[in-house]
Amino acid sequence: MTCLDKVMLDAFLEDQLSFEEKQELQHHLMTCGSCLNRFEQYMDGLDMTDGEEEQWDTEAIVQNVMEKLPAYPLKVLKTIDPQSSVQKNWKKRSVDIVKKTTIAVAGLAVIVTLGTAVSPTFASYVSGLYQAVGISSPVSQIKGPYANVSNQVVSLFDEKETDRGVLAAATKGFVKPLDLKATDQGLTVEVKAVLADPLRLAILGSVTKKDGTKMNSLVEDQYTIIDSSNVNEFREIRLKDKNGKVLTPFYKKNLEAFEWRLLQNGENFLIQRDLTNFFDEKNPLPDELIVELRVKRLGETKGTWNLDIPIDMRPAKAASKTVAINKQFSGPQETFVALQEVRYAPSGTQFVFSENKAGKGKSFLHYQLIDEKGTNLGSWEEIRVRFYEGDDYPDTNVIWNGPSRVEAVDWFETKKWIHTFTPIESTQKATMKLDAVYTEEKSSFRTKLNLAELEKKPIKAESDGNQFTFQLVQKQIDSGRIVYEMKVEGTLAKDIAAIVTRTWKATDEEGKAAVRALGAMSKKAVQKDGRVEFSGQLAIISEKEDLKEVTLSFDQMIKEHKVDWEIPLQREK
Repeated sequence: MTCLDKVMLDAFLEDQLSFEEKQELQHHLMTCGSCLNRFEQYMDGLDMTDGEEEQWDTEAIVQNVMEKLPAYPLKVLKTIDPQSSVQKNWKKRSVDIVKKTTIAVAGLAVIVTLGTAVSPTFASYVSGLYQAVGISSPVSQIKGPYANVSNQVVSLFDEKETDRGVLAAATKGFVKPLDLKATDQGLTVEVKAVLADPLRLAILGSVTKKDGTKMNSLVEDQYTIIDSSNVNEFREIRLKDKNGKVLTPFYKKNLEAFEWRLLQNGENFLIQRDLTNFFDEKNPLPDELIVELRVKRLGETKGTWNLDIPIDMRPAKAASKTVAINKQFSGPQETFVALQEVRYAPSGTQFVFSENKAGKGKSFLHYQLIDEKGTNLGSWEEIRVRFYEGDDYPDTNVIWNGPSRVEAVDWFETKKWIHTFTPIESTQKATMKLDAVYTEEKSSFRTKLNLAELEKKPIKAESDGNQFTFQLVQKQIDSGRIVYEMKVEGTLAKDIAAIVTRTWKATDEEGKAAVRALGAMSKKAVQKDGRVEFSGQLAIISEKEDLKEVTLSFDQMIKEHKVDWEIPLQREK
């Protein structure tokens, strides 16, 4: 459903919507913070009686409605005949309907949003109402500890810049609102909300000037003046247990500070951290954690902004499940891939795979997640993301700015990787349908390009069934080096899905690697016979001003192997 406008709000308040339209609108209010705010503001604008504002006591209204409700919920929502309703002074009537008369119009949305928080009995009643007509109840979906403020928390996030996993967790009441502030040098660093589940941490905050305007230095500094040598001059972020012990991942990297991802979120910032490699059976996830945030500099302003952010893991831990799958399938080139387990958490669902080292090279998967009705819950096609720059990725419910790949502690014995999707219920029956496996293949491609000829016309080349056309776009001098920018187009051989552009090499006419080649490719189309058409750019960089000829090559291609495997996902009962 699209967001609400004045026409829809008027129809809602005038009881001119069908039962199904009411249900859809009420559910939309439960999941859209901006519309809920718009609804409340609209009602505030109507909420004037003889120039005086009435006080709205939610508990009293709930109790009053409960006393008048009949035993059978559907009677409450009996549609009123528009011809019999009084049309004069409709604004005053709308407010009266909501506050004093019946739940049939806007009252249900208001009570669902506010009343269920103060009346468990009413929450059960509304749930029964939805069940009676065979649709899902928003009340039954909101079970988190912060459900009573879920819409207000959702409204803190910028929906365009927040992944759907965080928004789903916030909607279900698993994002905790906070009010932590530190002020120095006229700047205030504030933490407003935190998501914490076994998959990750996500901390929402802002930096505000004295005049109330927001500034983006905490995020922007990392792209302008922060690097690996000075990051600790700007900020330190540590994860601790409640006893103050600093927790580190199984693999300890020198750039630990950069593992905390700072992202822009509208006028706010979002600090994210994958927790996958912090905890396991030997190192269980604690019930309580602390994120120690120490900001020392914002842009050119030095100061002290210290915040200790308390993290209560218990609600999300209780709502998270890990289901063992342990299904192995044999692939091409002696590759053995196993789906080990599925992890269900409020902010996402993770699929944990492992690959046996006996296999020759890395495998890439293409699979779909299908429920029992055949609905596509999500899909993974890693090949498009890894090997095609700027390729439009379909809306497949993958959380790309969440964790997607993990090199686990037992990397030398097995390879593990993790795919993260928006939340799927652990009780939901689903099947993973594996459509294709991709493997790395050796390439014998080599072609000589005479640069004088290339300046006059494109040059074609073919190898391993792959067809290429090289065209010189421009030749320029950059910092004393000669850069030849080329356009590359072509069609790959049957069953070849991509070429590995990082393996492009270029040598001069003497066979010396005196030049470098940088490439990026995009998929244009797929022909009827399955062959991939592509285009891209190639930059050849040389220190020699009199370069006459280059020999281009690349070492690896990605081959597609069609398969038809299905793995039923075990359900928690």
